[in-house]
Amino acid sequence: MNWRVGGFVAVGLLAILPSAVAAQGVPTEQLVELTLLERVAIETSVVLFMGVAILSLFPDWGSSTIDTARGSAFVSGFFGVLVAVALVLLGGSAWVFSQVMLGWLAAYPLALLVLGTTFVGSAIGFIALANTIIAPLGVDHNWVGLLVAVAIAAVLALLPIVGPAVAAVLTIVGLGSMTRTALGNDKRTEREQGMPPAHRL
Repeated sequence: MNWRVGGFVAVGLLAILPSAVAAQGVPTEQLVELTLLERVAIETSVVLFMGVAILSLFPDWGSSTIDTARGSAFVSGFFGVLVAVALVLLGGSAWVFSQVMLGWLAAYPLALLVLGTTFVGSAIGFIALANTIIAPLGVDHNWVGLLVAVAIAAVLALLPIVGPAVAAVLTIVGLGSMTRTALGNDKRTEREQGMPPAHRL
């Protein structure tokens, strides 16, 4: 299990490190002026890298979390909003710590936690949507869903307003499904209790 945890952390750092390095010494107003190609590259890289990490290192957990996001999207969205608020507060705390001497000792771990959690939630949400799209075609495979999810991320990155809004919703649903799975309130638990899945995605 240790090598799986190490691999997951390594992939997460690969997804986060380029942005962190690029941010060093760059004015804040320039960070939001991304070209179209850069936006597509960032969106697809996050979904691809984190999706590969989830499906290869934690296949059972990933499948359960994805199924939970699909099986009860509204409930997962409610949990996701709560988690998103907590992540915003943690991100704000990281910024505050970064302004004081030696505060980076707390700021960097908090920032990595916020970014890593958000990236994983985003990948879960995108794959859940992709699986829903390909399900009527008789395809029910998370790896195929990942490829479709990367394509969806690329398309959404091309849309200036709708794209970020949809991506945010998918991330929130993914965060909520992660939380529900961690709490044991996932789709598998509902099925064992005889509860019909509500608001299937």
